[in-house]
Amino acid sequence: MSHKSCFIIGLPAAGKTTFLAALWYCSQQPGKTILSLKHYSGNQHYLAQISETWLRAEKVSRTNIHTQEKSLTLTLVNNIQGELLEVAFPDLSGESFQKQYNDREIDSDDAEFIRKSDSILLFINPSKIKEPHLISDLSMECRKSQTESAIPSRNPSQDDPTEVQLVELLQFISFLREGAVVRLGVIVSAWDTVPTGENDHSEKFVREHLPLLWQYLSSNRAQFDVFFYGISAQGNPLETEEDIKTVSELEDKTERIIVVSGAENKSHDITLPLWTAVAQEGEELYDKN
Repeated sequence: MSHKSCFIIGLPAAGKTTFLAALWYCSQQPGKTILSLKHYSGNQHYLAQISETWLRAEKVSRTNIHTQEKSLTLTLVNNIQGELLEVAFPDLSGESFQKQYNDREIDSDDAEFIRKSDSILLFINPSKIKEPHLISDLSMECRKSQTESAIPSRNPSQDDPTEVQLVELLQFISFLREGAVVRLGVIVSAWDTVPTGENDHSEKFVREHLPLLWQYLSSNRAQFDVFFYGISAQGNPLETEEDIKTVSELEDKTERIIVVSGAENKSHDITLPLWTAVAQEGEELYDKN
């Protein structure tokens, strides 16, 4: 058996828990995914609860600091090669990562997991991206003032641009790994909300909407071995009764899932990013689906 670990990071409401809910359900559906569930260890009630919420076409409650699950391990079967893959990954809250950004400190257990992880998945919610502010956005009164009191107060995790926070988190990881190459999957979640014309390629989306993050990864290819996916685990925003009805009426619930790597690479298999991350790095699988 191959023992692999995957550390999942992201700011609040990035889509980490919804991904896990869909993964738990879909990996138990024969013939629907490249990786299928064989065994698990951890809080079954938690996994069943979030999966049932997902099945009911309800929004999965995001994880907070008090409901984190640090000991989740799935033993998966590679349906192409037949080998077993044990994947351990905690479901940590986005607030815990914001706290790392604010305090410049990390929990010792989390730091050790990062050091030992074979791969990392970074989740980004396109609807939660906070854009940078320009100096020109400040009032003229503020720009001309000679006193600090005229400068608006700043809460780092609430006010700093998303890409700045994510680059800082990746720098923490780089420091903890001490130069070792990190297999990194950048996952743009809620892909169904990305406007037509921007949803053909996930890397292109990151390059255009999070240029600092994209530049940092492009400039540090010796440190980060990066791949990109766009994923919608919900399949719909679930904001209206029509959205919920569209999803609920699907006979095959796995078909609601959207997984995009490039313009021609589309699938319903939510295990693809995990497979790419820890099982067969870099090999393309769409021609097998």
